[in-house]
Amino acid sequence: MNLSLCGCGFLGIYHLGVAACLKQHGSSFLSSIQKVAGASAGSLVASVLVIDDSKIEECKNFTYGLAKEVKSKPLGALTPGYNLLDSIKTFLNTMLPEDAHHKASGKLYISLTNTRTRKNVLVHQYQSKEHLIKCLLASSHIPLYASRLPVKIDGEKYMDGGITDNMVVFKNERTIQVSPFCGRQDISPNDKLGKEWYVSVNNQGFQVNKNNLIRFSHAMIPPSNKVLVQYYNQGFKDAKRFLIKEKIL
Repeated sequence: MNLSLCGCGFLGIYHLGVAACLKQHGSSFLSSIQKVAGASAGSLVASVLVIDDSKIEECKNFTYGLAKEVKSKPLGALTPGYNLLDSIKTFLNTMLPEDAHHKASGKLYISLTNTRTRKNVLVHQYQSKEHLIKCLLASSHIPLYASRLPVKIDGEKYMDGGITDNMVVFKNERTIQVSPFCGRQDISPNDKLGKEWYVSVNNQGFQVNKNNLIRFSHAMIPPSNKVLVQYYNQGFKDAKRFLIKEKIL
């Protein structure tokens, strides 16, 4: 069984709520997971689950601080001279242990987009901690938003993996999909609004409704910490509902 966390900007706080619930109530489920995949913010939370899930609370507090930092800028993440990835890089260097690349290799799958070929690359072997961090930053590089220049790895330039595959699904293997957007994923909000209209974008399905439009805006423009806490709690609640449905909890 595998786990996949989609890219979702600041709604990565939802993934942290899911991670906290799985750690607290689904240890047997987590121990059965063979691969954990992620795109963009999903890859960051996936790395925490794979490498050291004791850092979930620390990551939650960092997210609150990063949101505050972005909101303090005149034009948010688009403010000239500001690079969102710099703060993430500093945090990853501090948070991840020196042997992080050993723990991640073979289990953590990071979705990247090659800027030259425009094709998706799924990385799962890491040469060093620095290489791992570069892959995480590359997967989070939204052109013109997260930073001005793509991340260079082994001579190739990469950007947000969500552009080509925002929800990694392993063929012929069960993949538990996690998303803060209402859709048909295993762990996601259940809005029950409007008609059952769905769209698929970059390998991820979304229900067409007002709540998802609000979520998209919050993913790019961080809301108040009070709202971020609500997303975290929603992730915890949705993951608990999944564990009950699967008769794990």
